[in-house]
Amino acid sequence: METKQKKTPRPAGKKPAAVRERTQPKKPTPRKREQKPKISQDVVYLPPKPFSRHRMVLRLATVVAVVIAIVLGMSVFFKVEEFSISGTEKYTPWEISQASGIKEGDNLLLLNRAEAGGKIKALLPYVKTVRVGIKLPGTVHIEIEELDVTYAVSNGSNWWLISAAGTVVEKLESMAEDDYTKLLGVQLFNPQPGKQAEAMEAGLTVTDPDGQTVPVTVTGADRLNTALDILEYLEKNGVIGQAESIDVNNMGDIQIWYGDKFQVKLGDSKELGMKISMMMATIRSLEQDKPYERGVLNVADPNNIYYNSFE
Repeated sequence: METKQKKTPRPAGKKPAAVRERTQPKKPTPRKREQKPKISQDVVYLPPKPFSRHRMVLRLATVVAVVIAIVLGMSVFFKVEEFSISGTEKYTPWEISQASGIKEGDNLLLLNRAEAGGKIKALLPYVKTVRVGIKLPGTVHIEIEELDVTYAVSNGSNWWLISAAGTVVEKLESMAEDDYTKLLGVQLFNPQPGKQAEAMEAGLTVTDPDGQTVPVTVTGADRLNTALDILEYLEKNGVIGQAESIDVNNMGDIQIWYGDKFQVKLGDSKELGMKISMMMATIRSLEQDKPYERGVLNVADPNNIYYNSFE
């Protein structure tokens, strides 16, 4: 006779273990780290290639061939064939090209353009500025700016033309100095065309009213430099040739004759730029209001200008 075993009753509200295991949330499985491949630390040593004299000779020959090809190309294909000259009236294009020292057939790329420009200015005194350029395959272009105006100054026996920068231009023919602004109170020493003007020095000492010999306080160079400064300021103010004369004989009473209408007193050599600017502003106003006015204009003190009519 089989005996039945009684099942042990479960506590109320408690699930079987198998069910509990199924209903409990599963913990995430940790990811395995990817293992990077190990880099071998072994150094592979390759022995240097043996020296090859043949390879070195071949490389040198290649470099030499390239250099020779460049030099031959420059000498064959880039030669001076023609000149292009602009901005000149005093000189012909032929004179400009000859003064530059550049000849047809010269290597265009090896020209010393600064040296050519210097030669032109030295040999042709009316040239104020010069620019030398090249245009491939064979043209030299020379651009000239000539002097707008020149001024007459004596060396004691002749009158010479100089620029506002002090470059001697040429000797004037007799009686031609009246056509130019004359610099008075200074004389040139041994003037030479194309060279910088130098002032003649009368002596290193002078005699005062008491008969005593005293050193010269104002030299010829001082007078010339002051005259050139005045010319520069006049040109900056648009005065090109209107001044009849500039007198620097008395450096405490410098005077300008503006045409034959205005005698201008500048006083000493201080503040010349301002004085000349005020001079021109006053003269232009007078010419506009009174076209026939003539008189003395004193600008020795730029802050206290006064004018007296000749009439």
